[in-house]
Amino acid sequence: MPSPQYKIEILSKTGSFITPIQVLAPINAAGDTMSLTFRLSNWGQLKFRVATKDPLFTTVGDVLQPYNYHVRVKRAGSVIWQGVIIKNPTRNNRYVEVVAYSYLFLFSKVLIRHDASVTTGDGLDNYRTFNTGLMSDAVNSIVTQARDDVQGTNILSNLTIGTIENPNYPSGYSKPDGTALTGTWNFSSDLALQYDYRSSFYVIGSMALYTACDFELTKDLVFNYEQFLGNKNQTKTFTYGPFGNVLSYDAPLDGEAMANVLTGVASDYGNQLLHVEQSDQSAVALYGRVQDVSAYSDVKNINALKSRMNEELRLVSSPDSEIHLELNQRAPELGEYSIGDVITVDINDYVVKYRNQPRRIVGINIRISNTGMEHVTLITNKPKDGI
Repeated sequence: MPSPQYKIEILSKTGSFITPIQVLAPINAAGDTMSLTFRLSNWGQLKFRVATKDPLFTTVGDVLQPYNYHVRVKRAGSVIWQGVIIKNPTRNNRYVEVVAYSYLFLFSKVLIRHDASVTTGDGLDNYRTFNTGLMSDAVNSIVTQARDDVQGTNILSNLTIGTIENPNYPSGYSKPDGTALTGTWNFSSDLALQYDYRSSFYVIGSMALYTACDFELTKDLVFNYEQFLGNKNQTKTFTYGPFGNVLSYDAPLDGEAMANVLTGVASDYGNQLLHVEQSDQSAVALYGRVQDVSAYSDVKNINALKSRMNEELRLVSSPDSEIHLELNQRAPELGEYSIGDVITVDINDYVVKYRNQPRRIVGINIRISNTGMEHVTLITNKPKDGI
């Protein structure tokens, strides 16, 4: 089955079409002409090189400048990726290299608004505190204020709100008197977050970690924040072996950052030290106690600290982190799976065994060779609890 045709097009900062790229130079020794990535709750990246003999330089000029120009990628005639040019790492007599990021990156360039001071010198204007209201309202506020605070022709000013879900409290939350804190997430004195000089992306990502939510800004500038983005697509099985659809895999085991007993440290509004210990007892039984400590400046009470620790512990309690799967021509077509999907991985190769294991797609890497061949690699990790 032939690979689909890819096309790169340059856009104005308002998203209007300017010109296609006609002459690409290889980006590496292997001769690839383009690399493209997608990430869950993070921005993707596009990298390519435009040969100096491309006619665009004489017909439309220098339209590869960071921030002033955008770029989109078409696959088989449909737009699959769009973003803003961020870097020209190399501009020489042979080519101009271009690195672009998807639009979610722009949130990292907009600082959050702060609270107003009540009295002169009280320091409240150094922070943004969330201690009342729904989590969904807080996320909505950060996103809409970021949209309103950009100036000029920043494309973020065109974003729209899609779905912003309000999650429930994670299990194990309690009030000071010991009673359970359950139901939909409401900020209160029992559960508060405070941020100083942080970007909108940092705050949105932080809130997503506390609630185990996913978020995205689509190529069409629609912002979504949900408890689960993707599909439970476990009928899609990716198998390594004879007649399988995986060409190669990499399943590294990294114990350097591993911790199955994690101590979290923060401080409350009075700068009193807060700490909590969380552990994965099944990992302790297997590997022994492997301890580490994490400190958080935005956490202001024990409940928020527990939530942050639970999500971090899930990712570091064992050496098993990511499995990379390079697909072959037997694999399902790109579009039959997507970022966030839960799929099935089946590897039974010497000592590497992941038999019919559910894995979540957290990244997709695509590279295009100089023959036009499409190479797709999936990055997967363990699904979070409840999926």
